[in-house]
Amino acid sequence: MIRIRFAPSPTGNLHLGTLRTALFSWLYAKATDGQFILRIEDTDQKRSEAQYEKSILEGLDWMGITLDESPSNNGRFGPYRQSERMTQGVYQKVAQQLLDAEKAYYCFDTPAELDAERQAAIASKKPYVYSRKALKLTKEEINTKLAANVPYTIRFKMPDTGTLTYTDLIRGDVSFDLSLMGDFVIIKSDQSPSYNFAVVVDDIGMAISHVVRGEDHISNMPRQLCLCDALGQPWPQYAHMPMILGPDKSKLSKRHGATNVIDYREQGYLSEALFNYLSLLGWSPDGEQELLSRDEIKTQFRLDRVSKSNAVFDITKLKWMNGQYIRQLEAQDLYNACLPHITDENRLQLESYDKDAQYHALLSIRDHLETVNQVNAYLPVYVTTDAQFNDQLKDISFTENECSVITYITEKMQQCDAWTADKLSAIIDLTMSDLSLGKGKVMKPLRFAVTAQKTGPYIVDILMVFGKEKTLQRLSTSLFILNK
Repeated sequence: MIRIRFAPSPTGNLHLGTLRTALFSWLYAKATDGQFILRIEDTDQKRSEAQYEKSILEGLDWMGITLDESPSNNGRFGPYRQSERMTQGVYQKVAQQLLDAEKAYYCFDTPAELDAERQAAIASKKPYVYSRKALKLTKEEINTKLAANVPYTIRFKMPDTGTLTYTDLIRGDVSFDLSLMGDFVIIKSDQSPSYNFAVVVDDIGMAISHVVRGEDHISNMPRQLCLCDALGQPWPQYAHMPMILGPDKSKLSKRHGATNVIDYREQGYLSEALFNYLSLLGWSPDGEQELLSRDEIKTQFRLDRVSKSNAVFDITKLKWMNGQYIRQLEAQDLYNACLPHITDENRLQLESYDKDAQYHALLSIRDHLETVNQVNAYLPVYVTTDAQFNDQLKDISFTENECSVITYITEKMQQCDAWTADKLSAIIDLTMSDLSLGKGKVMKPLRFAVTAQKTGPYIVDILMVFGKEKTLQRLSTSLFILNK
């Protein structure tokens, strides 16, 4: 079975680049009937925080990325936090296995001694490769230092020469000159595992078959693959994705927008839209269609359609796509999406209408929204109180013709036996015909007379939300103020 892991570090909030890695990994797992595993890589105990793990889980859940195995959904390959695996001695056991096979060794060099080696390499303009002087220690010398509690690390012994080549599922064959790779630390002086070591041990222990991750991990490949060989284990298949860049073609950062995925939810983006948009950052569907459902993307997703080129994050395009998804929302879903973003004051006034009228109000402004948190900008026409309306109306003046329009429409609406959109549209058309006026000459005074505002949703939608009683009350108030 294909088993793909997503392994973030809880040292910061879930951001777009990491989310796309999770998304592509999940999509590949779903497209191949595989399993998607979340592993929390929290060996850096100083920087790891529970709030960041919570952010990761919350972001994945909001995006609809389901987990087959995770810290909260244990499978038979757990635990799924590296800190818990470290407590169980998982990494020390494998390190000891490598020591016993003489594929790793103790290193007692001090930071000052290692720094001197690096500086010498810089001075000679050569790549720094550890000198391996620790290999000259005898077993007796090693045991004496261990007994004296001299600080040490454990280093993995890399091959001296040769070329290592692996086939990347996105980039094809990638090769490395092993003579340039020094022996690296697998167990640090504080006895915690290094990143490259822990990753390999966990991938083997969790039977991971595929790894999808960012291209910044390509440099880790020779160390990780040589570790697999030393442990007698097959290599997982790797796919390294291109970076996401900002509009200025620099690495995506805070200055390009929100970095916490949940921030996009707070800014009024729909998870379906962000899911769709991120899936197209570096991956091409079969056709030209851009608006694709989760199921359509899952059905079409293949790694061989992932680009080798960097993708550019375009907030304008994301807003456009989000607007398209908002326009597809039915009344109940639109209401649920908008409600968390409506201010308490506006919500109080909106809830003075019955539920159907509330739905109608939101549907009437739906096409104006790029993000659902813009809802408050379009609600004033519906949530203005009668006292506020009366006060605003005092600053409006009407011509004689406009007064005639209001009077005529008031009479017709009083006689209206069914308050429907068709009936109201017919009254407006009749007013235009009987008074020989163009559409604007009728709509403008009618809008002022019932809302005291110049712009807003389509007037028939407003009248439908207001209902007959409130509409006639507003018209009556306007006529009263005009005739004073």
